[in-house]
Amino acid sequence: MEGEELMFTMMTVIRKKPEISTEDFRHFMEFDYGPTYVKLPETREYIQHYLSDVMTDGAELPIDAIVQISFDSKEEMMKALQADSYKNAAKMREKYMRETSVGIHSAVVEKTLKLV
Repeated sequence: MEGEELMFTMMTVIRKKPEISTEDFRHFMEFDYGPTYVKLPETREYIQHYLSDVMTDGAELPIDAIVQISFDSKEEMMKALQADSYKNAAKMREKYMRETSVGIHSAVVEKTLKLV
C-alpha cells in the first residue's frame, strides 16, 4: 500500500516448559525476555501475543505465545541476533521455554493478506 513502510518480520511460536506456570512464563516474557529485544536499536516493532487453547485434540502441545518482531531488513535482523544482549536472552529462555522447534519455532513472514 502507498505510504506503508515495509519491514522484515519474524514470527516465533513459543511453548513453555510444563513445570513453569503460565503466570511465571508471562512475567518472564514481559519483564525479562521482551525488553531485551525492545532495547536492540535494530528492532522496529515487537509484539507478544499470549494464547490459551480454545479447541484441541491433544495431538500437539498448547502454544503459549507468539512473538512478532520486525526489522528494517534481513541484514538488520542478523545484526540484532549477533548482539551480546540477544545471546544473553537466548540463555535466559532455556529455563522457561521448551527446546528445539517444539518450544521455539521461528518463521519469516513472506506475505500478509488482511481480509477484513
